[in-house]
Amino acid sequence: MKARVFEVMLHKLPSGRSPASELEDQLNAFLAQSPDLQVVATHMNTIVAPAEPNAMPSSEESTIIIFCTLFYTD
Repeated sequence: MKARVFEVMLHKLPSGRSPASELEDQLNAFLAQSPDLQVVATHMNTIVAPAEPNAMPSSEESTIIIFCTLFYTD
């Protein structure tokens, strides 16, 4: 089994672009390169850096990164 990690940094998204659309484009581009690939599982995670005490970041210096990991066989 292999894994591929895709990421979206919210502060780098163009205005009006959703994280879901960005991840979808990244995943579709990767899958188009390997049409025989078999998806085994996926996993998503969000990281706020630097970590803050509350769930939502309160400072402008925080970065929110969304990761999507695709586990597959080829």
